[in-house]
Amino acid sequence: MNLAKSYEHIFSPGADGSNVIRSPGILTFMHAPAVNPEAKDLKEAKALFAFLGVPYDEGNIGKPGSVGGPHAMREASSQYFPYMFEHKVDLFECCQIVDCGDVGLGASNPTRAHERIYDCVKNILDGGAVPILCGGDHSVSIPAARALSDHLGAKKKMGYLNFGAHLDMADSWGGEKITSVSAMARATELPNVDVKNVAHVGARNCLNPKDFIDLAEERGVRYFPMWEIIDRGIEPVVEDAANLVWDGTDSQYVTFNMNVMDASCAPGVTAPEPAGLEAREVLRAARVVGGRETVGVIEIAELCPIHDSSLITSKLAVCIVHQILGMLAVGQGCQVDPSVRREDV
Repeated sequence: MNLAKSYEHIFSPGADGSNVIRSPGILTFMHAPAVNPEAKDLKEAKALFAFLGVPYDEGNIGKPGSVGGPHAMREASSQYFPYMFEHKVDLFECCQIVDCGDVGLGASNPTRAHERIYDCVKNILDGGAVPILCGGDHSVSIPAARALSDHLGAKKKMGYLNFGAHLDMADSWGGEKITSVSAMARATELPNVDVKNVAHVGARNCLNPKDFIDLAEERGVRYFPMWEIIDRGIEPVVEDAANLVWDGTDSQYVTFNMNVMDASCAPGVTAPEPAGLEAREVLRAARVVGGRETVGVIEIAELCPIHDSSLITSKLAVCIVHQILGMLAVGQGCQVDPSVRREDV
């Protein structure tokens, strides 16, 4: 523990009137310092995790509105402290989080947009930080996963774990190959991704056409549908999925499409589906992921605040990230000294 460090941010407001919950100042993820998404700047900041907004939904086949996801997630995060009492960790001290702003996408140009997403994610990885991405539609995974693949290089192996209601195994959708429902199809084509290190959790209902299933089975993708989760429980299923994804891999891409949730728990998504995960179940899943102690990219996809209610979906997305980071911090043995107390003025 750094004895010279101020711990004001992990306590409720003191007598001096400071209040980070009600007066966040410049809006960044978890009040983190803003840093340019450049490798040299991230190295200078000694960042371990970097939040990156990706306000892009040109690849979306559902409702529009996920361009607002990054702002909503930042706003929701400002309503929390970085102290996690369950793990006794200070996420600032343990995880050294920064906010790299949003990818500048300009006018609508899907090819150029994907190039810019790729460049920003690759820069963060080259700077030694783990990107925490918030889209945007799920096609964001396509350039972002390619960035992790290229960062690792041909001699290292990459795993891919997808939580969502839909398999995203469309070889093409209406003739287009770069869409939100093609994310896992494109991931299984990356040169250092072995399909035995790919898993999907939460598929359900009738927006999984036969060609999705056919391609998944042809390529040998292991998917754990919602009914298997209902029968076996969330933790055994996610443990099995994680065993596949982390088996012999050097880094892992983990993406949570927020439509993995039951629509009653997460209305703020582009394609809400009934009969999905409950909030407590997805947080258990996040703890399993964080308990693996390594992760290359964390992605939140399809967060659509214009359809949300009281930020409940955005807050859930923040809590998913919190649980992953908290478990990673515990794995590093980084916990707050229990003797630390608030110093009132």
